[in-house]
Amino acid sequence: MTRKEVSIFEIEEFSFGRKFGLLGRLYLSVLAQKLKHLGLEKHFSVLVLIDKMGSQCSQKFIADTLHIDKTMMVGVLDDLGKKGFIKRTQNPTDRREYWIQLTAKGKKHMPEIKQTVNTINKAIMKEFNADDVKDFHNRLNIIYKNIKNLKIS
Repeated sequence: MTRKEVSIFEIEEFSFGRKFGLLGRLYLSVLAQKLKHLGLEKHFSVLVLIDKMGSQCSQKFIADTLHIDKTMMVGVLDDLGKKGFIKRTQNPTDRREYWIQLTAKGKKHMPEIKQTVNTINKAIMKEFNADDVKDFHNRLNIIYKNIKNLKIS
């Protein structure tokens, strides 16, 4: 007896969390492979956020925005710092806070990181028109807001 191939995306009873988790892992795996030559295995979203926010991006802001545990955030930034992509600068008005900035090396590689993300996004959305893509992003935002508003008891 041969076993039928099945995708969890065909089974409505699987949670969205499981489905999104699988998509996320697959996506990040492809991205990591494409950017392996930079010496980055992960943490691309941290670099993109720092680039977007500029010079006054705090460690707490990054952790809160990307929903990364504050303890884990220290390790992420340590890793990016050791690899030369970021630097920490003490906030002159609050010595407990550090601003995270891209180094020259980080800035140099941002165009390639962004282009690679863009290329992957276009490839996985190739059957979507521009309105579909915009609608998809809007719906993801709605799902995000709805999940945040759920009451956990």
